[in-house]
Amino acid sequence: MEWITGAALLGAFLIVVALIVRGQSPIIMLLLLAIVWALVAGIGVDDIQSKILQGGGVQYASAVIIIVFGAWFAQVLIQTGIAESVIRSAVELAGDRPMVTAMTVNLVTALLFTSMYGVGAAIAIGVIALPIMLSQGIPARVAAPVFTMGVGAGAFVNLVQFGTFEKLFPGIRYEAPWLGYWWLALVVYVACAWLMIFIHLRKLGVRHAASVDTAPVVRKRTPYYTYLVPIFPVAMIMVFKWQIIPTFLLSIVLALALTARGGRGLQGSLNLFNKTFYDAFPDIATIAALWTICGMIIAAGQMPQVSAALKPIFAPILPHTTGQAALFFGVLGGLGSIYRGPLVVIGTGAALLAILLANNEIPVPYLYALWLGPTVMQGSCDPTNSWTLWTIGYTKVPHGQFLKTAMPFGCLMVAITSALCFWMFG
Repeated sequence: MEWITGAALLGAFLIVVALIVRGQSPIIMLLLLAIVWALVAGIGVDDIQSKILQGGGVQYASAVIIIVFGAWFAQVLIQTGIAESVIRSAVELAGDRPMVTAMTVNLVTALLFTSMYGVGAAIAIGVIALPIMLSQGIPARVAAPVFTMGVGAGAFVNLVQFGTFEKLFPGIRYEAPWLGYWWLALVVYVACAWLMIFIHLRKLGVRHAASVDTAPVVRKRTPYYTYLVPIFPVAMIMVFKWQIIPTFLLSIVLALALTARGGRGLQGSLNLFNKTFYDAFPDIATIAALWTICGMIIAAGQMPQVSAALKPIFAPILPHTTGQAALFFGVLGGLGSIYRGPLVVIGTGAALLAILLANNEIPVPYLYALWLGPTVMQGSCDPTNSWTLWTIGYTKVPHGQFLKTAMPFGCLMVAITSALCFWMFG
């Protein structure tokens, strides 16, 4: 009987994956999946509404709060001009050398997004970085992944991403030795992006006309000492072991204080403090909804009736040792993350995570480290991802062309980081 139930649960899972790939709302599809799983497994209405919808819905509420503070800090960096100043100063150092400019934009974007978060933050940096690259003749099909892969590389050590995934992967810590691996993975992804830049610019060359003709108004540069503010939150947690929310609050105050010169004054800083907080919320609406729904999926997957039915179905497929896990994610992690595939944790991958956690065979920090590769790739190469979709639209690059340029190097990153993880911790 459990095999029949498990097959029905697997069928529902695959149908949801297919519908999301075809463009249906992940929020609606995952909500339906949580309910359908519960009903098929024979869970009563009282448990569905209390343990899955209510319990699962609030289980990761603290993750949403951390997302709010990360998006707030990003808005402060944008509206004080710090982020724009960092990008423009770095590009000036690169000079009129398109390949160096592309590599510089990729690296600086990665460093900025170790602490910045949200689609609004990505757009605000994109409208500065993309026209600069296009104006130097870098083809749009190269400029687009240069930017999105930079955003993705920063996510390996991004404080908001860690703070939210800390709720999904209990027991992980923002400290050595895992932190060293995350930084190494960031370097690997930047290197893969640079390889993509080198190969495609050598192949395509540079063009004399950019596909984006308008550029934002250049604001006054902030002082050079403000350039340390984007990495200040990371340093506070790494060195002084602060908690994430106090760190972001201190960083926000520091950014406002260091940029107050020039007439804004105390009241102007207080007004900007309030304004950036409100401006952060549109950035996080979709991801907050996904976190809420994924809490329901995980709660459903951990119900005894569901986990017992799924275990015999997935047991032959899912990894049971650290070596199998490295091979599983290294081979399938790239393709399995595109179009919100079954390895996207904030998506249908939440169901697989629930099963792997229930099996209790792979150390949770190791599992998180491996899953970061596909997660980062989805956030930088998947055309359905918010800031990737915006970048593709802004640069007028067809989805297929973007994937053809970016995906091989994203898959290479996943394979390398999986091998590194096994070598360091397996």
